[in-house]
Amino acid sequence: MPAQIPPEAQSIGRARGRLSASSLTTFLRCEKQWFLNYRIGLRGPLSPHQVMGIEVEDAFCSILMHRAPAVNSFEELESWLHSLIKEHAEKALLSGKETFENSLWHEGDFDEYFNTENVSQMLENGIALQLEEVKNCFNAKGGIHEFTIPAPCWDSPPHFTQPEKANSMISWKDEPHRFSQEITWQDAWEIARPWVKDPRNPEPQRMYHPKRWAAGECDLVLRWDGKTRIVDIKMGDGGGKFASSLDAQLNFYAWLWNETHEEKCYGLEGWYLTNGLRKIVEVNPQETEEYRDVYDRMKSWNCDSTLPLESPCDGEAGGCHWCSLEEIPYEIPQITMPCEPLSSIPSRVNVKGRLQGAWGPLPNHYGEMVLGAMIQAGDKMVTLEESQPGAFPSMHDSPQDEVIITGALPGVWRRQARLYLDENSAILADSDATLTRMGMLRTKANVEGTVLSCSKRDGKRSDGRPWSMMSFHLWDGERVAEVVAFGSAINGTILSIRPGMNVKLTSAELGWREGLVQLRIDSRTTRIEIKSKA
Repeated sequence: MPAQIPPEAQSIGRARGRLSASSLTTFLRCEKQWFLNYRIGLRGPLSPHQVMGIEVEDAFCSILMHRAPAVNSFEELESWLHSLIKEHAEKALLSGKETFENSLWHEGDFDEYFNTENVSQMLENGIALQLEEVKNCFNAKGGIHEFTIPAPCWDSPPHFTQPEKANSMISWKDEPHRFSQEITWQDAWEIARPWVKDPRNPEPQRMYHPKRWAAGECDLVLRWDGKTRIVDIKMGDGGGKFASSLDAQLNFYAWLWNETHEEKCYGLEGWYLTNGLRKIVEVNPQETEEYRDVYDRMKSWNCDSTLPLESPCDGEAGGCHWCSLEEIPYEIPQITMPCEPLSSIPSRVNVKGRLQGAWGPLPNHYGEMVLGAMIQAGDKMVTLEESQPGAFPSMHDSPQDEVIITGALPGVWRRQARLYLDENSAILADSDATLTRMGMLRTKANVEGTVLSCSKRDGKRSDGRPWSMMSFHLWDGERVAEVVAFGSAINGTILSIRPGMNVKLTSAELGWREGLVQLRIDSRTTRIEIKSKA
């Protein structure tokens, strides 16, 4: 089963704290790059290659989802596939250019790198690799083609890991393939078609480690010969700074597959579409303890958001940008009243009260399932919540009695004070820690600084409802913090924000992500002022 229901009470949210193939390979290349990208969320400008890497992969997988017509030879099958290329190439090119030009922050000339001809050639190279599988299948007189989760097909309904949440208003085409008594080239194509990420499915199509701390999403899984082979699709040619990460990436998938399936991963391959290279990778995953060690090393990184880094990297690893800068390419912003430095925002508090009202797991504002409870002191009652899935699994184990909570992250949600708990928090019967009165909890901040990066993401949930999120990173001359706005809070002023602008936020709500402050825009109370243009 290439895609699974997540373990935390059927949540499908993206947790930054999980070990993934991309976070693993980034960490192995440059730990400082990982810290800035995955802990803080700081990225560089969008490039044409980043956009088209996704679009070309989706176009190739979309071609693999077609069911072949009746053909009399391999040449006819090949000709039919080539007839699909131009349409999918043009669609990918149009979508990629639109995404690139509509992004809040991008860099590079899209038309300089991509056109119909070279995108078509990449798709043709990918098809040639899949046709090698079809030939082998035909010569073997068939193979396995019935699976719990079949290879996605435009002529069959998509598979939803959570069908009860799917949009019930859509009716899907359902025309099953009819096999011949003796294998035909049409049959061989259908049998050899791999599992791919279905673009019709808005859910993440991942594998999840049973103990929650790791997850991964394969591009393509070949299964027709009874041996699971995991393939990662690359737009490049097998060279460059990122090519060395392929072995670690694919072996992470192999380990995760073996942890979540009875049958073992047999083979690993990288398919490079620029030149049609099939790179075979030795199946040699690390032990669970070794991956867990990397995960624990990630978790042990401090939460100091000082930028630039005290000791920048040498910039030699692929993707290094912010982590290699010795100085930020903007003037240090001047902070004026009523604003304060980011360093003055309290990160941890200790409170005393009566624990009660355990609930959950229920979804937080990211759609992730978390545990919650209440704590009361006098007439003041405050919600407790895991900062992210699995961050404080023992919350409901504590007796509903007088307790002291240490190391809680103060914040606010829907204008109500909230305390977030993570692995650095504790619920104790007694403690000599300095206490904060719950009526005095800090829930908002006034900050200003220079914007270093910005991005906007949107999409549709399984039930068809749209979602959107805009984020930017604010630098006050010493530290950096992520600012986010969701849905209706995204207005014209926010969408006009670009790197280099000086922005002032009044009454921004305090939230937390991976132990770092995350300032959130409330459409009713947060004031945004752009003090200077980029």
